[in-house]
Amino acid sequence: MMAKQWKKAGTVMLIVGLGVFLLCPAGNSADFPSKTVTLIVTADVGGGEDTEARGIAPHFEKHLGVKVLIENQGAAGGKIAFERFMKTKPDGYTLITYTFPKSIIIEYTEKVSFKTKEYTPVYTWSYSNQILAVNAETWKTFDEFLKAARAKTLAGGVSGGHSVLGGLVAADELGIKVNWVPFEGASGSLAALAGKHIDFMVTLSTSVIPLVEAGKLRPLALFSNERDPFLPNVPCTKELGIRVTPIPGIRGIEAPPGTPPAIVKVLAEALTKAVKEPGFIEFAKKRKMDIHTLNGEEFGQEITQAYPLVEKYQKVLTR
Repeated sequence: MMAKQWKKAGTVMLIVGLGVFLLCPAGNSADFPSKTVTLIVTADVGGGEDTEARGIAPHFEKHLGVKVLIENQGAAGGKIAFERFMKTKPDGYTLITYTFPKSIIIEYTEKVSFKTKEYTPVYTWSYSNQILAVNAETWKTFDEFLKAARAKTLAGGVSGGHSVLGGLVAADELGIKVNWVPFEGASGSLAALAGKHIDFMVTLSTSVIPLVEAGKLRPLALFSNERDPFLPNVPCTKELGIRVTPIPGIRGIEAPPGTPPAIVKVLAEALTKAVKEPGFIEFAKKRKMDIHTLNGEEFGQEITQAYPLVEKYQKVLTR
């Protein structure tokens, strides 16, 4: 009799336990977050990635309700950070930000064990297109530049994986040959162009604005289907009737592989509110940054589309 009672009681407890499990599935966000969230920046202090991460952080933490700690891990161009992030616990407390598609370029040019497509895309806040700029004392229009570039091989400056890829794609599709000069950061290529040590450069539009305003550089074409609001007088390639595949520099946040949807939702909602904060909008205006948001699904689509493009130029990228 006692055995039957214990068996019955055990059955009841199992049913109750199963009910609780169903009501509270894995990754329940009820208690998330409850401690500091670390945001890894795959670059050193002072660059564009770091600046934007620090610009969004206070507004992100306001809506998360916990401290957001910036941790710079720029060694090996971010490769080490990407490797470690692949094995990070998927609890939402460690996130990563970088200039996409830098990670995929590293995948195809170096021996690595991480895969960007296995990360969990959360949200993006900026989407900067590549721009072709020249010294203000040289060509005045893109047609003039293109005529010169098809007549002889010019020296072009690039910095960062995204700009290298953008430059390669542009040269290929424009049918020009270029002696590419790589720089570690945009500041180096900007200085070289201002000093006429190179003929032109391809970089993110936000990078050239200060020297354009100073009259040192002239942007000739934005590799996009629409104009940049901070460079309204610069024609986009669509207007020029030229086909150049856009390779935008996207900045946002990703979580480790396998992060529960409930936690991703909390993070995304906090970021959605953060980009609408007056303080962040003012930050973006001062930086001449166009706030362009993508949700996790849209960011994931960008990631998927980038793989075949990077693969196409893999051999050239590894030279």
